[in-house]
This record gives sequence, C-alpha cells and structure tokens, in this order.
Amino acid sequence: MNPLPANIPLLVNIAKETGHTYADAFAVWQVCNHQKDAYLIVDTVLWIARRHNIAVMAAFDLYKGIEDQFGQL
Repeated sequence: MNPLPANIPLLVNIAKETGHTYADAFAVWQVCNHQKDAYLIVDTVLWIARRHNIAVMAAFDLYKGIEDQFGQL
C-alpha cells in the first residue's frame, strides 16, 4: 500500500489531545503511514506513551509487539 499523505491538522490535533508535540505525532506517522488506519495508530501510540509515561517510540514498540502477537488491532 502506498503511504498516506500527511494530514498536518489532524496530526496537530492528535498531538494536542494526547499532550504530545506535533513532532511526536509525525514520528509515529512516518513509520506507520503505509497502513490505512495510520492516524488511529498515532493516536493509540501517543495515548500509550502518556498513560504509561514512556517515550513515544517505546510506546510504538509496545504497540507493535501487541500487534505482532495478536494480529493487527
């Protein structure tokens, strides 16, 4: 699947809603933009990072581990 175009306003909104920066949201989006639910993944990863007080990319690794173990969420 081709990468989705970046929806900057949506990434900014997701970042604000989860207490993160646009850079955090964009970093996650860059690694998952080939998936149709990329923006949901960004939101989920940023929520995990905030909820567990961990780095954003550590939260992405956690998300990917769950996805790898149980299938795509």
